[in-house]
Amino acid sequence: MSVPFAPVQGSVRTAVRLNLRADPQSTAAIVGKAEANTTLAVSGFGKGTLVAGNDDWYQGDGAFYFWSGGCGPLTTAAPAALLPPVANIGVHRRPNGTILPLDDAQLRAAFGAFPYTEGTKGRITIDPDWIARNIVTVQNPVMSALGFPNLQLHRLAAAPFDRVMAALVAAGLSGGLLTCAGSFVPRHKGWDPTRGLSSHSWGISVDVNAEWNGYGTTPAALGVHGSCRQFIPYFEAEGFAWGGYFTPPYQDGMHFELARYDLGP
Repeated sequence: MSVPFAPVQGSVRTAVRLNLRADPQSTAAIVGKAEANTTLAVSGFGKGTLVAGNDDWYQGDGAFYFWSGGCGPLTTAAPAALLPPVANIGVHRRPNGTILPLDDAQLRAAFGAFPYTEGTKGRITIDPDWIARNIVTVQNPVMSALGFPNLQLHRLAAAPFDRVMAALVAAGLSGGLLTCAGSFVPRHKGWDPTRGLSSHSWGISVDVNAEWNGYGTTPAALGVHGSCRQFIPYFEAEGFAWGGYFTPPYQDGMHFELARYDLGP
């Protein structure tokens, strides 16, 4: 196994009879078998052989690995919402420690106010001088692989975002980023002109794995193909809030937005 699996504590129930292997490869030695409806303890999550379009594998509570596609959702012993808060970053938190997004006034104070005009279907047009001063192009290899070789972000969000991507690569989790639906998009929330401006208007948000984490729906469970939940601790370490924690019906599991107020104007 070339990249260490990310530590995860939890359990899954097998949906089919599974081979337990010495490595996360379909050709690795079989060290055991688990019948359908067996509960297996999980100690790690990472990438292995691609099987039926899914290369997510679990590390068992021991020296064996098994394919996630043969299991139900992962039940975690320590949900991301209960992870210890990351110190020394300027964010607002909920009582359970998860990061709150900034409100409209806080966004303007942290990332700058801009003149804009209303467009059609919830779009807005931002003053081009503000865009020129604040929106930069990020060339990140992870995003390039998803079809975004030139991702547009606020200049204050570029370095934190790159650090998140580097951390996901180091943890062996970047392969779980399957699609990207964009970053800087000047518009209202939910494309609804009666609501406030989306954080995408400031270029501080990125939407990933949208197909499995649609707006207003319950985000994919941890361990399920297309999940974003394994990324949460890495984004939170840099001050990004996760949209999956938004209050229904506005859950937005694809969405990560920078929520730091300490980066300077």
